[in-house]
Amino acid sequence: MRIRNRNFDFIGRRKIWFTISIVAIAAGIIGFIVNGGFNLGIDFLGGSLIEVKFDRPTDTAEIREIMGELGYDNVIIQKVIPDVLKDNSDQFIIRIKAKNLGESISTEEKNEILNLLDRKIGITGQPLQDRTVEPGFGSILVKNALIAIAISIAGILIYVWIRFEIRFGAAAILALVHDVLITLGVYCILNREVNTSTIAAILTILGYSLNDTIVVFDRIRENTSLVGKLGYDRVLNDSINAILSRSINTSLTTLFPVVLLLIMGTTALKDFALALTVGIVAGTYSSICIASPLLAVWNKKFPKYKK
Repeated sequence: MRIRNRNFDFIGRRKIWFTISIVAIAAGIIGFIVNGGFNLGIDFLGGSLIEVKFDRPTDTAEIREIMGELGYDNVIIQKVIPDVLKDNSDQFIIRIKAKNLGESISTEEKNEILNLLDRKIGITGQPLQDRTVEPGFGSILVKNALIAIAISIAGILIYVWIRFEIRFGAAAILALVHDVLITLGVYCILNREVNTSTIAAILTILGYSLNDTIVVFDRIRENTSLVGKLGYDRVLNDSINAILSRSINTSLTTLFPVVLLLIMGTTALKDFALALTVGIVAGTYSSICIASPLLAVWNKKFPKYKK
């Protein structure tokens, strides 16, 4: 097989890529510290979610003031994005988190909230959404999410190890950890709510990013016979450039519908689409600029791979 001439020196610029990633991850850590941790949704903390449509125009400040009268200062109020096809300009989602992990909001308390909102602003019809999550459900959800992610990473490591070598598996896992940290960091910086949609998106990102990385690794393996002639860094560079247009085109094709969901979707879909958007961009970046440069670093650090 004739290998393509390189067009861009990805491996030679690996310090730049590593620096960009470190800065992005550090920004997420700072956001985590400044905001006092993740903005966990009711799926994790327990509480209630109510979606209502009001009779007249209002804003989050007025609703928050009314909720404050009842002692709910930790409430999250989100205006539903107006839709030209629907009459939802005065529609709001109210998330009432449990004050403590061991508490939940009773039906009487929820009715008291709805009655006060109806009396002071006016509610059109019945709540569009009305659900309560018990506090104990959150700990079960966290445990299951962590188990799912751990099993996914272990399975990925075993698969890549069998198909390639342990160094490929290690590089792939580090690239996946990079993508997850970047995605969670964006949530911390924007103080967006982390809920079940976020966990689902992260698991999706793991699969998508791995697929992109495997394509690069497969081309590197095909060109391994040329290492003695061209050198390992050159083979890595040319392999990346050979699949560069394919990776970018695939990512853009995937991004188009996801971005549309981010702009036009419901609140739940927007949370899912945000994580996917960040994850797809980070995954494409890590497959090209992180995973393969990590192989180059591994090759230089361990003598048996220098041959």
